[in-house]
Amino acid sequence: MALETRSFEVYGFTIEVHAGGRRVWPPSFKRFINDKMDRGELSVGEVMKTCNVSQSLVYKWRGDVRRGGRVKAKIKEERMFSEVIVQEDPSVPDSLSEIVLRGKQLEITLPASYPLSDLVSVIHALS
Repeated sequence: MALETRSFEVYGFTIEVHAGGRRVWPPSFKRFINDKMDRGELSVGEVMKTCNVSQSLVYKWRGDVRRGGRVKAKIKEERMFSEVIVQEDPSVPDSLSEIVLRGKQLEITLPASYPLSDLVSVIHALS
């Protein structure tokens, strides 16, 4: 025996009401409400009255929409490859030679005598 599901319309959306009286507010409805409130076309009070909900629920919908955009977004993983080119310049004394690692937001200068195994660790940490 299936549970009875009723529904009603609000702002052009169909809201299901389960047998226990629980209303199911779809994510598209929450986005619609959030957009209208952001544009100043709806106030919290109007939403509360029209939907017969509490102020805290309206603000929860706003939070759900804002978090939903960040949480559901797929994280694009960018692979970074580093090329290390060693050029010997006999005119530059060893004491003045350096290793410069440049990234999008960072530049690190290390002495030329920096151990290779540690240099690899630094490059991995930056990628």
